[in-house]
Amino acid sequence: MERDRITALAFAIVIISFVLSTVVSLFSLREMALKNMEKLGMELADRIYDTISIELGEPTVVSQTMAHNSFLINLLKDDSLPGDEIASSMQDYLHGIHSGLNYETAFVISEKTRIYYTQSGILKTIQPDHNPRDAWYTSFVDHGRAYELDVDNDEIHHDAWTVFVNARIDDADGTFLGVCGVGMHMTRSQELFYGLESQYHVKIDLVNREGLVQVDTDENRIMHEELTGIDFSASGDYVYQQLSGNRFMISRYMPELDWYLVVRSDGNLDTAQMWNTVLINLLLCVLVLLLMILAVRIIVLRTSALAHASFRDHPTSLLNRRAFEEEKDKLGHSSLPEDFVFVTVDVNGLKTVNDTMGHVAGDELIRGAAENLKKYLGPYGKIYRIGGDEFAAFLTLSGERLEQVLEEMENGISAWSGEKVQSLSVSVGYARSREFPSESILELGRIADERMYAAKEEHYRKTGKDRRRT
Repeated sequence: MERDRITALAFAIVIISFVLSTVVSLFSLREMALKNMEKLGMELADRIYDTISIELGEPTVVSQTMAHNSFLINLLKDDSLPGDEIASSMQDYLHGIHSGLNYETAFVISEKTRIYYTQSGILKTIQPDHNPRDAWYTSFVDHGRAYELDVDNDEIHHDAWTVFVNARIDDADGTFLGVCGVGMHMTRSQELFYGLESQYHVKIDLVNREGLVQVDTDENRIMHEELTGIDFSASGDYVYQQLSGNRFMISRYMPELDWYLVVRSDGNLDTAQMWNTVLINLLLCVLVLLLMILAVRIIVLRTSALAHASFRDHPTSLLNRRAFEEEKDKLGHSSLPEDFVFVTVDVNGLKTVNDTMGHVAGDELIRGAAENLKKYLGPYGKIYRIGGDEFAAFLTLSGERLEQVLEEMENGISAWSGEKVQSLSVSVGYARSREFPSESILELGRIADERMYAAKEEHYRKTGKDRRRT
């Protein structure tokens, strides 16, 4: 919830800043354009800079959001899950980003296993020391950057030129867990560049610190041609260079990409056309911003849904043992509420039902117990299924009310009848923090278990059944 508020605030600041700066720019653009070509060229380059920043900024935001996602971090740290379950969870998560946000590739690489996960499953196990195609991984990790853009061939899509955004995944302690990100085929950036070049009568390139072309409408120049004459000493400021005739070259470092934008004119600037184009571009930028906000919101919702599912016991819809252990650990590091109650519940006779009537009937018995626990105990706290026929609950209510609720639940369970099983019986034990104020959550659990097993022994004594056979 706190992360959602921070994200909303950050986007609100970006939108307000963008709108205010654009309004000011629009009113001053025409006057500036009439002064001289240099000022007009600077403004033109600024428009192009903003458009490219938005286009390539979205996958940067998405990749960094993935890198800070608690579900992904926990999945990479969890040593208890089998490899196929991790692979399945990774594929579901990455497929949601791939299909929901329309990126050609979404990926995660585990530092521990070096497995390369994609939306299509496991691509390979990378070997940076032996496979030149994997050398980028070591280079990125050694640089220590939070993220970087990398132009490379996409192995999933027949080595198509792709702009990858690689983001570093660290846990709260700073332990490096791996690399994640998204890939956007070069054709998408080329289409954007085609449109800008035809509108503004310019040639646009993105180059790295050595001048090597990273993005260009001509694929033959990508990663092969180096631009010369660029001033790489300036950082953050536009550098204007007058060329022969009415031509000029403007360059500017883009820190969020770690690339340089290079704009070269063909000598045919049209100020009136420029003004109309900027207005259209403004509308497109606003639309892209709105789509980016929507895209990040979809990621947040998708991640929340995946995290929610990982803490649920699907047959009963109750919280599962993983959720139970995590909540118990939290309670172990804080003071328990005065009216806190640790409840343990065990279904009586499940083995007999499974052996005589089949597991379908046994499953019905489990669901019946879960429904009653949810109905009577659910309003006062959290209910967990922690084993085959074992349940637990963390509740907050007074001792008098607890006795009333347990009596109501006992009556409800006694009246329960299913399609295959006609009756239901459970044994209940509990321990209250008010009753044992100095005990830890672990000790309360032990006391609740002792009382539950005592109740179970009493049940079998009254019914005359052998507990070991039921």
